[in-house]
Amino acid sequence: MTQTSTAAPDSSERVSDSSRLGVPLGFADREDEILRQASRAYTGEQHSLPGLLPKKLEVLGHYDVLGMEDAVAICFWGRSGSWLLQSYLDGHEGLIALPRNATTRIYAFLERFASLSLWEKLIAYPTYCEIEEGVSGAFLSGEFAIPAAHFYACVCGLFEIYGHLPAARLDTRQRFFQFLCAAYAAGAGRLPATPRPLIIHAQHDHNDERARLFIEDFPRGRFLHTIRDPISSLDSWYDHESAAQTFILEHLPDLERQRYRGYFSSRYLDPAGHGIRSLFRWDRPHRGMEDRTCAIRFEDLHLAPEVTMRRLAAWLGIAYRPCLLQSTFNGTPFVNQSGGASWVGANPPNAARRSRNLGVVDRSLLFALLHQNFLAWGYPLPRGFARRWVRVCVVAALILLPMKMELKNMRLIFRQQVLPALRDRRIGYTCAAPCYLVIRRMIMIAFIAVQMRRRMGGKRQILKVL
Repeated sequence: MTQTSTAAPDSSERVSDSSRLGVPLGFADREDEILRQASRAYTGEQHSLPGLLPKKLEVLGHYDVLGMEDAVAICFWGRSGSWLLQSYLDGHEGLIALPRNATTRIYAFLERFASLSLWEKLIAYPTYCEIEEGVSGAFLSGEFAIPAAHFYACVCGLFEIYGHLPAARLDTRQRFFQFLCAAYAAGAGRLPATPRPLIIHAQHDHNDERARLFIEDFPRGRFLHTIRDPISSLDSWYDHESAAQTFILEHLPDLERQRYRGYFSSRYLDPAGHGIRSLFRWDRPHRGMEDRTCAIRFEDLHLAPEVTMRRLAAWLGIAYRPCLLQSTFNGTPFVNQSGGASWVGANPPNAARRSRNLGVVDRSLLFALLHQNFLAWGYPLPRGFARRWVRVCVVAALILLPMKMELKNMRLIFRQQVLPALRDRRIGYTCAAPCYLVIRRMIMIAFIAVQMRRRMGGKRQILKVL
């Protein structure tokens, strides 16, 4: 194809030759099973292209894809409602937000498949993301799916419009971001309020390296963190980690060892340690990103959603719309489930402080070490912790006492690992469990001591609420 500009030619000209339908792919014969699966999925959708492509080209004509240079990354602090916030942004015509974890794996994918062309990456990514993230990463299947044929037609449409550009201009991380979001939005049939809608990236976790790459790709990019009452956040995070680690132990033991927990925690469950380490490390902005970061309280999304979303709309630079109070992904209600109850959107009772997994020791430790967080974020704590010497004494005393979460850890390890090992006559593994618990406790004490030194000094910058 030879075009001299990025302007889209008339749709009748683009589809006059059916042999031009589709994008150039070269990974069908690769050994990587992800690419094989992606190639098969693409082949199965080609028959729909002649009928879909003209319509998708018309929708894509409303987007200035190369000019979509504004983006915001959403990150979480424990179980703090990042999906809920993301679902509120779903229907706004000035934004492009893929469902749940659909963009979480972008940088890992681009690193793994750097040799693919832009068009091959666009075809392969949905398969990769669903395999790596499971149902939360799916956006061409599952309850929030757009039709796969529509997505593939949009990729073909983008190729028709931009395929003439030099590969050096197309094969960049930013281009992949832009084209993926445009293909998703056009695949869903969405017409933007502006040719350059704001991209919402589901980073979710706290990773400084990914944040740096994100800003390299989008120099005007910003970060939006969700936070929660530290007591509730740790309590909920413990439940989440217990379920996740137990599932991985039972179904994906090699994955647990090789990729997620490190050597010690891969051998014995540790939801308490992982929860404590995560919350104490992730309550700050990404390094060097302080001036482009703000936080939204989980409780405000439930108790004062309209006021909160109006503030957020102003920060994002978009017009407030009533759809910002509707919790959806791809227009489908996002149903939350907890404790046997289900709801959509704001649920005031869910904003109440919870501490089923935390005892007096656990809560006191949080009050002492996260004293600045409670004050800055507007969460209640006992008045006695206002005195520095009280906080120091509490931490010094509690550092020798086991937390309730640690005792629950012991019971979890005994039930899920030690007893099965005894039944299988794995004596060495069984005998190593007490040694592991001692080592785990020493690591926890050392971590708490380091956190006390850092936080009592008052030099650590925490997230600021919008």
